[in-house]
Amino acid sequence: MMNKILTESELEFIVSRVIKNAMEASEEEKSDFNDGKKLAYYEILDTIKNELEIREIETDKFGLNIVLEKLI
Repeated sequence: MMNKILTESELEFIVSRVIKNAMEASEEEKSDFNDGKKLAYYEILDTIKNELEIREIETDKFGLNIVLEKLI
């Protein structure tokens, strides 16, 4: 198997899918399971956002120039 490196556009697409999934999760019926699911999406997106900021990469290119607490 080849060792492939993700392109920036591929990474942008992956992050946008995670954001979309998080938004859909935030619209689901309230339950302990769904609350845990929303927390997991929050943690994932917060980690990605922090890593981008540490590397001084613009978060808006990845759709992460948002307040995550309002999204999820």
